[in-house]
Amino acid sequence: MDVGLLTFCAAKPGESQEECYAATFNEIVCADEMGWDTVWTGGVPLRGNVSHPLFMAAAIAGRTRRIKIGTAVHLPHLRTPGERFTTDVPEGASRIDRRGPAGEAYRYVFEHMPPADPIQVAEQIAMIDQVSNGRFIYGAGGNTIGDQRRQRHFLEFLAVMKQAWTEEAFSGFQGEFYDYPALPEGSEVLPKPVQKPHPPILLPLDSQQSFVPMGRGGYRIAIGGGTSHNERGDAVLREDVGRYRQAWRNAGHPGDPKVVIRISTYVAATHAEVNRAMGRTDGSDLTGTPEQVIDRIHELQEDFGADEIMCTMLGRALSRDDILRSIRLMADKVIPRVR
Repeated sequence: MDVGLLTFCAAKPGESQEECYAATFNEIVCADEMGWDTVWTGGVPLRGNVSHPLFMAAAIAGRTRRIKIGTAVHLPHLRTPGERFTTDVPEGASRIDRRGPAGEAYRYVFEHMPPADPIQVAEQIAMIDQVSNGRFIYGAGGNTIGDQRRQRHFLEFLAVMKQAWTEEAFSGFQGEFYDYPALPEGSEVLPKPVQKPHPPILLPLDSQQSFVPMGRGGYRIAIGGGTSHNERGDAVLREDVGRYRQAWRNAGHPGDPKVVIRISTYVAATHAEVNRAMGRTDGSDLTGTPEQVIDRIHELQEDFGADEIMCTMLGRALSRDDILRSIRLMADKVIPRVR
């Protein structure tokens, strides 16, 4: 079991942007030095301090030495000629709800910014893998919930990147959404990633329609636990994860499927301290004393076969000191007991 820290570089009340970045990197370095396994970073354009998770990942690589670095998630802008933005959201969608302020920011990106190019993104990811000495995990999302065409587009985007990483000379790609000729002689997709055949790819899932294709494709998956993006409940998710694992095995992929659970987290030495910082807590989250948190992690392992916990400490009531204490307690009292 790995344990990771998810950060969005969200400012606390009264913090300047400069203070927020400094405090966030202080937390990340603390997690690196204290033996956490992964630091995850994510954000949405026009909606926060991490407008581009790949840039943030590169900055983290320069400030850390051993911790793995993942995006949770990078959202490549996918748009085909003539495609229009819609506010229609399938029932149960929770990843980027296109209604409301977040939806309007996404509309602006969709309508006014150029689509992402998979070959350029592949080169950027390979650079991060190089400067981090093979520590990068590419977590990505395509905002595909309930939309089979966008899911095909997103999976083809990933297919182009994997081909760019693994071919010595890019031979071209012809698909439904991308049509690239072979590179001219003397041109290469560089650099190549340190990890072979390429950095791990992790995809967040909330839709029952996505679990089997992700298993068939050999991708790692991230799901929400507790109150984090888990609107359909644990019973349904257990069935989803079972279908994902079976699809992985049926496809004959080497190794084992990997399930990462994102969950709201806060650990403190006493119940009184937990109540002070969090108020009323939800027993399905990862909040409480070290002993309670250990028990909950074991439940997640038993229910979902979880391979990693992605801890998010986002409560506005949590001070920077609270977060640092929680990071240290997790390292001292929890992580050694769940590995």
